Amino acid sequence: MERRTVRCYRYLLIMAVLVVFLAVSAGLLMRALLRGLAYLETLGAIILLAVLAAALVTAVAALRGRAIVDDQGVTIVGALRRWRYAWDDVTEISLHASLRYWEVYLRTDDAERRVFFYPVGVFAPPAAGERHSTPPPYTPPGLANLYARLTGPLG
Repeated sequence: MERRTVRCYRYLLIMAVLVVFLAVSAGLLMRALLRGLAYLETLGAIILLAVLAAALVTAVAALRGRAIVDDQGVTIVGALRRWRYAWDDVTEISLHASLRYWEVYLRTDDAERRVFFYPVGVFAPPAAGERHSTPPPYTPPGLANLYARLTGPLG
């Protein structure tokens, strides 16, 4: 049985940059706290540090997201848990085009689960909530490759 792990590297890169930014910001804030601040400044810094820590934990958890495809089905690995779907239960894998991002959804009779979030940036042509069963011609090439790796044959 062959397994294939599919990740959205564009989203991973954005989240990795966010993790570095948040970690550096938290480090600079900690350094300022250790040097000593007035009471209200210290209180504000601690609240900001808590918000930064929560954002950092969320961004690190988002780095875990991927899909594992094998002969029996697909496993969607999210930030906190996994969802396993057999190929017999999957009714559709679709693309959703939105204003500045695309999403890949897996649908069964019981649920619809987002597999990937694919940001396309500010210069992308806007889309009005379109749904596609197969990638249209104007699909970003990276997303078309991601979709093909998710739905294509193993081997």
